[in-house]
Amino acid sequence: MNRLILIVIILMTVLVGFSTFARTPQELGKWEIGELLLENFSFEDGLAAWELEDGACCDRGGLYTMEIDNDNPQHGDKCLKIVGHIATGTGWHAKIKQKDVSMRADKKYTIIFWARSEKARPAQFNVQIQQDPWDFLQGGDFTIAGPEWEEYSLTFTASQTVNRLMWVSLAIAQSDIDFWIDNFRFFEGEPEDELAREDTFPVDAKEKLTTQWASVKTDRF
Repeated sequence: MNRLILIVIILMTVLVGFSTFARTPQELGKWEIGELLLENFSFEDGLAAWELEDGACCDRGGLYTMEIDNDNPQHGDKCLKIVGHIATGTGWHAKIKQKDVSMRADKKYTIIFWARSEKARPAQFNVQIQQDPWDFLQGGDFTIAGPEWEEYSLTFTASQTVNRLMWVSLAIAQSDIDFWIDNFRFFEGEPEDELAREDTFPVDAKEKLTTQWASVKTDRF
């Protein structure tokens, strides 16, 4: 009986894990325009699928930690807080990222998310091959403006096809100012419709999602 119970527990664990990480399309090119390509985009599943590449891990000198914050999320019940302890002044020395992401050459893609910070602080978009030679694919500088939630976005045309071999991230080691992010999305296509804070937000990444630039201006990037 104990062995049967153990088998059932293992099967349930596998199924729960599968259901959590089956919310986005995993087969290259099988997604539709607007379909989310990141897991746990709203952090309602805690830290699942997200990694913090702390500069301290690679003798770069930076030190950061991440935690789930239930206070004042942009949507839903949770958001992600990044706590800065030691900055190096070089953005890529630390990153908040999601790995094993895909894209197709010559298609437009959008990174879009909400963020706020204790006070204005710089950051960088970073799309990069996740193994040697670590090719930089796309990115750009921007500034998280301050304590009010604002939406930040970057749309670009993919220069190559990548199959589960890149990360989508923010490079953050320019500053040790704490900041929060929520509803961090990556999809093929461009932002279209307004997503206000009081609007209903999809809980399943298979739902198509169209968003907009909100108050973010193109000259911020």
